[in-house]
Amino acid sequence: MKNIAVFFGGQSIEHDVSVITGVLTLNTIDKTKFNAIGVYIDSDGKFYIGKDLCDIDNFSKLNMKKLTQVTFVLGDNGLYKIKNKKTQKLLSISAAINCLHGERGEDGCLSSLMKMCGIALCSPDLLSASISMDKTITKYILKGLRINCLPYITVRKNQSVNEKIIKFSYPVIVKPATGGSSIGINVANDFNQMKGALANAFQFGEYVIIEPLLSNFVEINCAAYKNSKNEIIVSSCERPVGRTEILCFNDKYKDGKREFPANIENKFSDKIQRITKEIYEKLMFNGIVRIDFFIKNEKVYVNEINSVPGSLAYYLFSDTLKGFSEILTDIIEKLKDLLVGYGFNEMINYSFVSEKEYDVFGLDKNANEHKFIKLLNPLGEDLAVMRTSLLPSAVRSVCYNLNRKNNDGRLFEFAKVYNPKTLPLNELPTENQMLSMVVFGQNEDFF
Repeated sequence: MKNIAVFFGGQSIEHDVSVITGVLTLNTIDKTKFNAIGVYIDSDGKFYIGKDLCDIDNFSKLNMKKLTQVTFVLGDNGLYKIKNKKTQKLLSISAAINCLHGERGEDGCLSSLMKMCGIALCSPDLLSASISMDKTITKYILKGLRINCLPYITVRKNQSVNEKIIKFSYPVIVKPATGGSSIGINVANDFNQMKGALANAFQFGEYVIIEPLLSNFVEINCAAYKNSKNEIIVSSCERPVGRTEILCFNDKYKDGKREFPANIENKFSDKIQRITKEIYEKLMFNGIVRIDFFIKNEKVYVNEINSVPGSLAYYLFSDTLKGFSEILTDIIEKLKDLLVGYGFNEMINYSFVSEKEYDVFGLDKNANEHKFIKLLNPLGEDLAVMRTSLLPSAVRSVCYNLNRKNNDGRLFEFAKVYNPKTLPLNELPTENQMLSMVVFGQNEDFF
């Protein structure tokens, strides 16, 4: 049975919200298929495991003496117990789920640690997590994708600020560029209020974003995840309902109401779902991601991307915890992550091979299933033919490792090959998705 680590807690101001998300996820994972292990990170950044982490009521006064301090070692997927300044390996981790909200978790830090330990992550990786955590970088990316977002300016700490800095009319909204959960966000109706709002926001980060405050708008949330078949599943739209002009912390996590599915026109819900899928795909996300939108004057704007949404936004896909459990199973069992969890390393190969590599296997170059698609002007003999099989590339990777004295290994490639059917010169060949796996060593070899 695979060991799945669920990380929660952390050193950010959103620690308590993360505990709720983590404990919920920990208890919802299908125990008949996976061994779920809660990894709690305290405010000092120390890692702990223990049975008490499964009960949310224990966190009102958590007894740290009942927990076991653990750590990770780079280059090793093991979970290590710390005792008397010595480490002892307890077990191996196959995959991890990130339930850490805010800095040092949601921003890509945990993603980096898991990658360096060789642990598959069922959550966004370093690149997508860090982009979505930083509201300024998010806007850069959205503009590159030609997706609407509100105008803004960025102010850094200790930067001199005067009234001319605002390029749009008051009121404005001031918020930390890397914060979440509506923490540190304030509305300013004039320059003096803006200075106070900046001072407050700078308590939560090194730079701040200022945007025009919308009125008479509709806020919409939409989520997406990638299932075990590598399909992007997009939720219906939700409309959160707050009691103030901006959603505060209590609106989001305590007293807030929601309209689900959102009572909006189909043209808006269809567009929001399409944009959600596009962002998820273009930023190469994994796991469950929620994107927040505004609708104003018939236009749709992206507000922000939440790479670790509260409660993993399961309620946008299912109204039962059983349904959430099935979604988690689907995410965990994604093919690539599963193989990495079993100790396989992914091969990244060119989509072109040489004619000689076909000859090694005695493949009939004229047979329909292996018929050559040869380039007219190849870069070299080794890249002269478009692949119709992953087999030659797999053997090349094994030889590469053996020549470097790597005598044991588990490799896989999940990639597209070209359909060998005859095509007119002005048409591109179609592609098929294929999987190759190689295990080689002293006592085991198979393709």
